[in-house]
Amino acid sequence: MRILEINKFYYPRRGAERHFLDLIDLLRQQGHQVAVFTMDDARNVARAYEQYFVSPVGYTDGEATLWQQVKGIGRLFWSFEARRKLAALLDEYRPDVVHIHNIYHQLSLSILPIIKQRGIPIVMTAHDYQSVSPDKDRYYESVGQAYWKFLFVKKYAFGKRLLLVLKMYWERCFRFYEQSVDRYIAPSEFCKNILIQGGVVPEKITVLPHFIPAVSVRPLPDVAPESRGYALYFGAVSAEKGVTELVRMFDHLRYPLIVAGSSEEGFVLPESKWVRSVGQQSQDALHRLIDEAAFVVSGSLLPETFGLIILEAFSRGKPFFGLHAGAFAEIVTNGKNGYIAQDWAALDAHIREYLDRKICLSDAATIQRQALERFGALGYYRRLGPLFEARF
Repeated sequence: MRILEINKFYYPRRGAERHFLDLIDLLRQQGHQVAVFTMDDARNVARAYEQYFVSPVGYTDGEATLWQQVKGIGRLFWSFEARRKLAALLDEYRPDVVHIHNIYHQLSLSILPIIKQRGIPIVMTAHDYQSVSPDKDRYYESVGQAYWKFLFVKKYAFGKRLLLVLKMYWERCFRFYEQSVDRYIAPSEFCKNILIQGGVVPEKITVLPHFIPAVSVRPLPDVAPESRGYALYFGAVSAEKGVTELVRMFDHLRYPLIVAGSSEEGFVLPESKWVRSVGQQSQDALHRLIDEAAFVVSGSLLPETFGLIILEAFSRGKPFFGLHAGAFAEIVTNGKNGYIAQDWAALDAHIREYLDRKICLSDAATIQRQALERFGALGYYRRLGPLFEARF
């Protein structure tokens, strides 16, 4: 099968990009031809079909030039360049199916009609809530489809909120998603329910959790439990990921925490003698950190669509501790492979009990084995195949 995968970034940036890259590898391993349509960037992992990559734009001073930021505002609504280049790529590559991930802002939804005009099926994986909410990170029941109410939500500067609201009404006017996307992939029941609240037809949604890539499945290291002298958080380092509260909690626990990841713009990690930041890590370096950790922890306050941080932990046999954030409770079984707590006090108590050996969780081999049974790559592929092969 000839598959076109589309995402605005083509390098390891956040969870959506990790899944995007892992999926491309999986599809190729299964014998499919895969092309990529994305934004041009020196960090891209491959250059095939780069003549069709869209010129870069960004939305922050550290990420883009002033001209790229100005051009990026236009991309919120339309991109003649993306439409022209995608049309040329479709004519050359002639895919059997197009699989879109995050295309909003940097590529624009204006590319979707170009695909539908050629009668090519479109499958979309929902990595966040941007298709149903002005805020990609959260769906507000108080806002719903009355998007103008987001202007009164205390998040972002007013100008940014206004642009996001205008974008949502623009997309609603053209019905980009409704008329183009044939099937949604929701990585969790939680995500599916949010999409339905936002107006997506339930019959169009298939729940298919993300998978553990083969590269993460290796024999567990022989590390003595007493040598595992720290907890590990990795991912985006930001206020909404609860990193500030994590620092305070581990100060209270008086137990070492390592924070791996790049800080969001404007976020400063609080100082603490119990917390050490190691910045963004390569995949191999991150696996070493996980292998030598006692457990993996998250303080995310967001309604997470899934939880790749949990799969990373389980793939290395490590338990996970976190808050009841979105889909986390669908992945973690309390008392077996970790704990999901309702609030910070409960999370603190669960971790302290684990460190004091007052509770006993499954051993590393069991955690890894059960995770592979639920979230193995081949199981994911077997369920994805029929979605790609369907004729809508």
